[in-house]
Amino acid sequence: MKSKITKLLVTGAIYLSPLMAFAQIPDISDNTIGTTELKDTYDLQRLLDTGNSLVTIFVSIIITLSVLFIIWGGFSFITAGGDETKLTTARNRVLYGVIGIAIIILAGAIFAFVASILK
Repeated sequence: MKSKITKLLVTGAIYLSPLMAFAQIPDISDNTIGTTELKDTYDLQRLLDTGNSLVTIFVSIIITLSVLFIIWGGFSFITAGGDETKLTTARNRVLYGVIGIAIIILAGAIFAFVASILK
């Protein structure tokens, strides 16, 4: 059991490692820190940019986890050996992974739609 958990964690770390590319140092060279003369549109744009970055990271994580869930379900399906309860569990894992991908894609699309309206 421990080896399965270890393998799952290592595989998850490998799949999530590209997300480190999102770790960026913020640019503070525009000297706007501490000033109160920012325009409302600039604040809104910064808010939308920050939201877009967070949504991108969140979508990447959830899609990665959903794909791992689908792979886990497929592996469980293959190794079920005809046991009906194991087959049902495996089918549900694949189904939940697909539903997770569909929901997160819709959430990203809704955020992009609202952001395009606010721009």
